[in-house]
Amino acid sequence: MDIASFFPLANAYPWAYVAILLTWGVTFVNGWTDGPNSIATCVTTRAMRPKPAVIMCAILNGIGTLAIGAFASFISSLAGGDVSKTIAQLVNWGDSGINQILCAISCGMAAIIIVSLLCTAFGFPSSQSNCLIGGLTGAGMAITAISGEANWFANIGAEPWIKVAIGFFGSLLLGFALGYGMTKLIQLICRKMNKGATTRFFNKGQIVTSGIMSFFHGIQDGAKFIGVSMLVVAMLASSQNGQAYSANLTGLSGVWWIYLPIAILEFAGTMVGGYNIIKTMGKGMAILKKYQAFATDIAASIGLLLATFFGLPVSTGTVKSTAIMGGGAARSFRRVRWNVAGRMVFWGVIVFPLSALAGFLGVLIFIWTC
Repeated sequence: MDIASFFPLANAYPWAYVAILLTWGVTFVNGWTDGPNSIATCVTTRAMRPKPAVIMCAILNGIGTLAIGAFASFISSLAGGDVSKTIAQLVNWGDSGINQILCAISCGMAAIIIVSLLCTAFGFPSSQSNCLIGGLTGAGMAITAISGEANWFANIGAEPWIKVAIGFFGSLLLGFALGYGMTKLIQLICRKMNKGATTRFFNKGQIVTSGIMSFFHGIQDGAKFIGVSMLVVAMLASSQNGQAYSANLTGLSGVWWIYLPIAILEFAGTMVGGYNIIKTMGKGMAILKKYQAFATDIAASIGLLLATFFGLPVSTGTVKSTAIMGGGAARSFRRVRWNVAGRMVFWGVIVFPLSALAGFLGVLIFIWTC
């Protein structure tokens, strides 16, 4: 489908506009609440001042989203993973009317905004992956319940959910292991080097590694919201060609007018910056030296890269948080504020049922207007 065909179809199904606008709103919130994760340690170790760090993060976050939007098919061919399609196929929407499905997607997106803003108010990095998965799943369950199906989980995609589970538990373990291992490796390499010279290196190096993580944040999180936009467009295409929406997804990879707005909004949202999150991420869990901060950025970037190549939607906040815990523990387990870390993991988990509930209730409230 080209952009000229989109508008006549969207005029016939007005909830398409609502779904797209809310997806764009969620993308903006994602840049605002998740973007600061990438630069938190860089700012708190004073390698960069907050304003230049935010600008750098915003630019590279946007570029990362452009990259995954333009080259999703190529990346998928390397390892068979595609985060955008994992998200788009999370729910099999069944035989419900297209307007009802678009209404449900809209409610799922609204749930993400509500829960993300709640997390930000408490200064915790919201897990956009879990919010997105929860919101769409809750909305999908509501559609199934309304259709009269006794099993509300009947239309939840098994294969995408396996990837979700692997991504969630894998990010907890891999982030910590990479943060711990990378910090230990740097300690081993630098143990006999001049302290002043290594401090200057890691001070500059943090700018590079924070930039790399910002780029991979754009790749991972940008793909998620590109996936929602593809889902909406695929639904409209189905009304035109009669094919299942899943069959229309393949032709939407790399479509510029789908991914370009997502990239712009990731940039704009990150420019706003969640400075409470920078403080919590950078100092709340562990006081890191410059080399530890350098190590955690590399560890988190590797984790995001691996997840993207295998099509696993993961929370960048979770990957960065666990990498920080691992980096802190590599120096001393007592230097990690486990109570703060525990609260952050708790919020990462709790946003899933909160978003699912909000998405479910939203569908029940609005379905009669579809």
